[in-house]
Amino acid sequence: MGIETATNCHSGAKDDDGSIKSGMGMGSSSGLSKKQRKARTAFTDHQLQTLEKSFERQKYLSVQDRMELANKLGLSDTQVKTWYQNRR
Repeated sequence: MGIETATNCHSGAKDDDGSIKSGMGMGSSSGLSKKQRKARTAFTDHQLQTLEKSFERQKYLSVQDRMELANKLGLSDTQVKTWYQNRR
Protein backbone atom coordinates (compact mmCIF):
# COMPACT_ATOMS: atom_id res chain seq x y z
CA MET A 1 0.00 0.00 0.00
CA GLY A 2 3.00 2.32 -0.53
CA ILE A 3 3.06 5.29 -2.85
CA GLU A 4 4.74 4.52 -6.14
CA THR A 5 7.06 7.06 -7.67
CA ALA A 6 7.44 7.85 -11.35
CA THR A 7 10.81 6.10 -11.39
CA ASN A 8 9.07 2.78 -10.78
CA CYS A 9 7.27 3.15 -14.10
CA HIS A 10 10.44 3.37 -16.18
CA SER A 11 13.43 1.19 -16.78
CA GLY A 12 15.74 4.03 -15.73
CA ALA A 13 17.71 3.91 -18.98
CA LYS A 14 18.43 7.30 -20.45
CA ASP A 15 18.76 8.57 -24.00
CA ASP A 16 21.73 10.67 -25.12
CA ASP A 17 19.82 13.85 -24.21
CA GLY A 18 19.29 12.62 -20.63
CA SER A 19 15.59 11.89 -21.03
CA ILE A 20 14.32 8.59 -19.69
CA LYS A 21 13.49 5.96 -22.29
CA SER A 22 10.03 4.57 -21.87
CA GLY A 23 10.66 1.36 -23.76
CA MET A 24 7.26 1.71 -25.40
CA GLY A 25 8.60 1.93 -28.96
CA MET A 26 7.08 5.36 -29.49
CA GLY A 27 10.25 6.98 -30.84
CA SER A 28 11.13 7.33 -34.49
CA SER A 29 13.66 4.82 -35.74
CA SER A 30 14.54 6.80 -38.89
CA GLY A 31 16.42 9.50 -36.98
CA LEU A 32 15.18 12.14 -39.43
CA SER A 33 12.82 13.79 -36.97
CA LYS A 34 15.31 13.82 -34.08
CA LYS A 35 16.61 17.32 -33.31
CA GLN A 36 20.32 17.81 -33.79
CA ARG A 37 22.09 19.33 -30.82
CA LYS A 38 24.16 22.44 -31.33
CA ALA A 39 27.88 21.82 -30.96
CA ARG A 40 29.29 22.69 -27.55
CA THR A 41 30.42 26.32 -27.34
CA ALA A 42 34.15 26.85 -26.86
CA PHE A 43 34.30 30.15 -25.01
CA THR A 44 37.34 32.36 -25.52
CA ASP A 45 39.47 33.42 -22.55
CA HIS A 46 38.07 36.95 -22.86
CA GLN A 47 34.47 35.70 -22.86
CA LEU A 48 35.10 33.53 -19.80
CA GLN A 49 36.85 36.31 -17.89
CA THR A 50 33.99 38.70 -18.64
CA LEU A 51 31.34 36.13 -17.71
CA GLU A 52 33.15 35.31 -14.45
CA LYS A 53 33.51 39.00 -13.49
CA SER A 54 29.86 39.61 -14.28
CA PHE A 55 28.87 36.55 -12.24
CA GLU A 56 30.89 37.75 -9.22
CA ARG A 57 28.94 41.02 -9.22
CA GLN A 58 25.54 39.56 -10.03
CA LYS A 59 24.46 35.91 -9.69
CA TYR A 60 21.23 36.49 -11.62
CA LEU A 61 20.89 38.66 -14.72
CA SER A 62 17.82 40.50 -15.91
CA VAL A 63 16.79 39.87 -19.51
CA GLN A 64 18.14 43.29 -20.45
CA ASP A 65 21.51 42.68 -18.73
CA ARG A 66 21.77 39.24 -20.30
CA MET A 67 21.09 40.61 -23.78
CA GLU A 68 23.66 43.38 -23.32
CA LEU A 69 26.31 40.95 -22.06
CA ALA A 70 25.58 38.54 -24.94
CA ASN A 71 25.91 41.40 -27.45
CA LYS A 72 29.15 42.60 -25.88
CA LEU A 73 30.66 39.09 -26.03
CA GLY A 74 29.32 38.07 -29.44
CA LEU A 75 27.26 35.25 -27.92
CA SER A 76 23.59 34.44 -28.08
CA ASP A 77 21.26 35.27 -25.22
CA THR A 78 20.74 31.53 -24.73
CA GLN A 79 24.48 30.85 -24.46
CA VAL A 80 24.84 33.44 -21.69
CA LYS A 81 21.73 32.14 -19.93
CA THR A 82 23.01 28.56 -20.07
CA TRP A 83 26.49 29.55 -18.86
CA TYR A 84 24.95 31.31 -15.84
CA GLN A 85 22.69 28.34 -15.09
CA ASN A 86 25.62 25.93 -15.23
CA ARG A 87 27.82 28.24 -13.15
CA ARG A 88 25.29 28.56 -10.30
